[in-house]
Amino acid sequence: MHHPVAGGTFAGVSREIEPRLDPPVCLVPGTVAGVVLLAHGGKERSHQPPRRRGGPVQRVRMIARAVAPRLAGQGIAVHTMNFRYQGWNDDERAPVSDVRWAAERLAQRYGDVPLVLAGHSLGGRAVVNAADAPGVVGVLGLAPWLPPTEPTAQLAGRRLLLAHGTKDHITSPRSSFEYAVRARADGHTVARIVLPGSGHTLLARARDWNRLVLAFAATCLTEAAMPSPRYADVIAAAFQADDSEGLQHVLVSNGRVRT
Repeated sequence: MHHPVAGGTFAGVSREIEPRLDPPVCLVPGTVAGVVLLAHGGKERSHQPPRRRGGPVQRVRMIARAVAPRLAGQGIAVHTMNFRYQGWNDDERAPVSDVRWAAERLAQRYGDVPLVLAGHSLGGRAVVNAADAPGVVGVLGLAPWLPPTEPTAQLAGRRLLLAHGTKDHITSPRSSFEYAVRARADGHTVARIVLPGSGHTLLARARDWNRLVLAFAATCLTEAAMPSPRYADVIAAAFQADDSEGLQHVLVSNGRVRT
């Protein structure tokens, strides 16, 4: 069990040894009904702090800025965060503790509202491992780094959606598929979507990645999103399909699916 780290910062001053939770991307009018937390990528090993203007941090902020305005209209706040270190660092697994810390701070701010965790690359691995944090109802891994030994027990009672581009040469699409197969076999609610032609940075087909984040967040956090976000039907079909189709749902373009 990894416990939340003491300290940390909520915007304002940032220190190298502390995680950081950024302010909401858009202010939500009225009561906040749910929260999305986006976690950035990193490296296998490094105790250097993430660069605030570096590619991994900026990429998730781009996604957050794209989805936050519409989600705010549905009462959903969107936050990004910074890990303490760039690296996973073997058994230290600092990003997992950092996600748990951020989830706790969000609960302190908003109360007992449902939370969706989304992460890119190393951040995807972190949010998958922190899926059992209090309040989490859904987890989204974007081009996630999922080695063969990753556990699945923490997914109980959560929905997990993995999405991977076919041209990703940094993290393995095969590994995310194999993890999804194991997780489904262990009885968890899992789906996986494949984006042909997209690589690890999520810049190719960026609009499709944004739509997946928006639709997954809305379907997890609202009872009846009106109007239904684009790709909500694609995600629903992936969760409802059997193992051979639900874990290899191919999103071609314009919402078209090839299984």
